[in-house]
This record gives sequence, structure tokens and C-alpha cells, in this order.
Amino acid sequence: MALRKKAGLTAEDRAKVFKALSDPRRVDIVDSLAKHGPQCGTQLADELGVSIALLCHHWEVLAEAGLVKKERVGQLRMCTLDLDRLQSATGGWVGNTAPAKPKKKRTVVARAKAR
Repeated sequence: MALRKKAGLTAEDRAKVFKALSDPRRVDIVDSLAKHGPQCGTQLADELGVSIALLCHHWEVLAEAGLVKKERVGQLRMCTLDLDRLQSATGGWVGNTAPAKPKKKRTVVARAKAR
């Protein structure tokens, strides 16, 4: 069964998304943005217990993968999760995987015969 590829998202683009999510701290950032919506850097840094410098590093990796969008609002830098991009990275797999074959259960009689 062939996997469908979402238009505009190449295998290389999808790999960048997964590579960006290979760090637990970046997964925490994505989880927080998914749960609370757009947040500024100081909010995220306080919530995650990291420095602004470390947060900015992780933001850049997520932005390069296309997972977050940064926008200046006054003096704040707001970060927004791009859910469409995240879903596009895994969209070809959802609902298109082959069902797992159920294991055959051996009955008590079958186990006794096998001995």
C-alpha cells in the first residue's frame, strides 16, 4: 500500500520536522504552544524553566523546520505553532497503515497437544 504524500511537503521537509522534534525541549515548546496557543518568549521560558537564550536557540530550529512562526508584537516576540505543517509531516501515515495482524491465541487444549 503506497503512502500518500501531502502536496508541497517533500520527504526532506518532513525529515526536518522530525529532526526538529528529536529534542525533548523542543517537544515541550510545541506541547505548550498546542495547549496554550501563541505565547511570548518570556512566558515560554518561565513555563519551561529555561533561559531566553536557550529558548531562542530552540525557536530557531523549530522555525527552520516550519513548525513555528515568530512575530513581533510591540516589544514582544510571539510564537505560534503551525499545526498544518505538523499534520502534513505525518498526514500520509494516518489512516493509511496496514492493520496489525492479530496473534492467534493458543487454547489450553492446543498447548497440551504441543507438549
